[in-house]
Amino acid sequence: METSITRRDFLGSALLASGSALLGGIAPAELLAQNDDFTGYGGVGDYSTANGNTLDVLEAGHAIRDRVYDPLPKDIIDTGELYDCVIVGGGISGLAAALFFEREAAPGMKCLIIENHPIFGGEAKQNEFLVEGKRLIAHQGSAIYQVQYPHSFLAGFYESIGLRAPQLTYQSWAGPDPEFPLSNTPYEAVGLQHGRCGFWFGARFNQRAGKWLMDPLGKNLEGAPVSNATRLEWLNWLKGKPAAGTKFEPPKVEGDAISRYLDSITLEQHFMERFGLSRETVRAFLSPVEGGGSGLGPDALSAYSDYAFEMLHPLPDEEGGSDQMFPGGNSTIARLMLKSLIPSAINGPHSVEGVCQNQVNFARSGCRRSRYENSPVVHCHPCRA
Repeated sequence: METSITRRDFLGSALLASGSALLGGIAPAELLAQNDDFTGYGGVGDYSTANGNTLDVLEAGHAIRDRVYDPLPKDIIDTGELYDCVIVGGGISGLAAALFFEREAAPGMKCLIIENHPIFGGEAKQNEFLVEGKRLIAHQGSAIYQVQYPHSFLAGFYESIGLRAPQLTYQSWAGPDPEFPLSNTPYEAVGLQHGRCGFWFGARFNQRAGKWLMDPLGKNLEGAPVSNATRLEWLNWLKGKPAAGTKFEPPKVEGDAISRYLDSITLEQHFMERFGLSRETVRAFLSPVEGGGSGLGPDALSAYSDYAFEMLHPLPDEEGGSDQMFPGGNSTIARLMLKSLIPSAINGPHSVEGVCQNQVNFARSGCRRSRYENSPVVHCHPCRA
């Protein structure tokens, strides 16, 4: 009882033990062991065992926290392997680091990437599911990338990994029904401006049976079960209409005066200042969607986060935007980087189509599981060839 314990650990173990008592005295460890659904159904394809943090990764993290590996086991065998560079993490940043090392290092130098998931990519992984015989692909985490100006650093990097046509083309609408406007990414709502979306109000808004409000922008939210003041505030935000008497200039470059001010306030305060929203309106309708990709709400997130992505200064397209994504998000970019490091790691040609349509050849990728049974670490040798 003298050992320090965090509140989260207490809630995770003591309350789980209390609940297990109601289930016939099953211990917490036994209860967790029976939870085969922790990782969830992984679908099919290369990412079927890598949907988020697996139970193995969670348990390994807890073992490190609990100092299970400190001191190191006595039966460790020195393999005699030597590396000039060791990279911890096989996500996009780790793969990029290995690429730059390979390009800048002297001949014969070796690099080791250590990754604790079943496949590389980090947040840039995808989900693949078979639904009624059709293969559906969606991103897990990292999704959007932008078209960069020709001859810029990022444009040159994309070119170097095989992304030679950065401006994507999308499938045209087909079929007898009227076209349904679709966004290029899941973070936009083009249909909202075209009257093809609706808002659902449930019990929280005293709508016991539920209520749809179709074409909310076209109807100016008339009929929404909210107060008139809230309706006007919410409408200002949806239409991007600034509060009366205010003028906002977005940041031009990272670190300028506007950037520094935005980084000194929360996104919630920024919305209140720019659109005249009340704190209640922000928390009722904009949380956790705004900033949700960061795992934080606008009440905690820096206001600059709403503009940081644009500070990469993408090349605008004809419609005034440049956000786009592959079906599986940025897993395509991660796969292109692996193909650049180890050409035989993914079968087929070194192209977007090639890495998307062919599977990872783990036997040729230089990846192997750790010899330590309780560690999910995967060793990749991208710079050996």
